[in-house]
Amino acid sequence: MTIFQNLQEEDIEWKASWLLPDEILYQCGDFYWVPLLGIWGAIGYAPLLVLRQYRSRQFVPATPAGAKCKFSYRGDGYKKRVRGMVSAWSQTRQMEEERMNLKLDVDVQKLEA
Repeated sequence: MTIFQNLQEEDIEWKASWLLPDEILYQCGDFYWVPLLGIWGAIGYAPLLVLRQYRSRQFVPATPAGAKCKFSYRGDGYKKRVRGMVSAWSQTRQMEEERMNLKLDVDVQKLEA
């Protein structure tokens, strides 16, 4: 697919898997999940759902559209969906872990009140 053929070295960032991130990617464009494109298709991944693995508090964010992400590279309209996801990756939003934990504490206190 031409999207992957046109990748440049600066488009890819390699990170060691044992390093814990200090910023969490939580949104791509208008998607409240992260579309992961692979060679066979795409799946929706919600990093905020698995934060506990990275020593953070766990909660369930609003991710109803995540289920709509899973598809393979065939059928009607898949190229349009891939372009939309690639475009969303240029609009990622990250949150520093400390800010995220602060926001969670405030949200939990509101729920407990």
